[in-house]
Amino acid sequence: MVIGLLRLRLHLPAAHSLKDRRAVVRRAADRVRARFNVSIAEVGDQERWQVATLAVSAISTERGHVAEVLDKVTAAVASAVAGAALVSGREVAFQVFPDDEPLAGGTDMDDASGLMEKFGGSEEG
Repeated sequence: MVIGLLRLRLHLPAAHSLKDRRAVVRRAADRVRARFNVSIAEVGDQERWQVATLAVSAISTERGHVAEVLDKVTAAVASAVAGAALVSGREVAFQVFPDDEPLAGGTDMDDASGLMEKFGGSEEG
């Protein structure tokens, strides 16, 4: 199993209010949700008018497939925000879980700590 995590930073130079910004971000997220089997959320800069950060996750059995999906998501976001925003940053991380490894009991998330540390997040909340 391969988990891919994509973080996109958007620059919205024409946004003059949080309402303007949220409309652009919502349009991009809605388009991604409609076209791809991924999770997407706004994860940072939520109170800044001209900057937004989105995170997208995808899971598959093959790294190549996950990478392809995340590339297509990046293109879809860029298309959805064209004229209103620019994709100003992109980071991708992958976590591979071998198929032959037994699953650990309980809800221990130690294996996800590498991804969380890379993106500066925490496993809580």
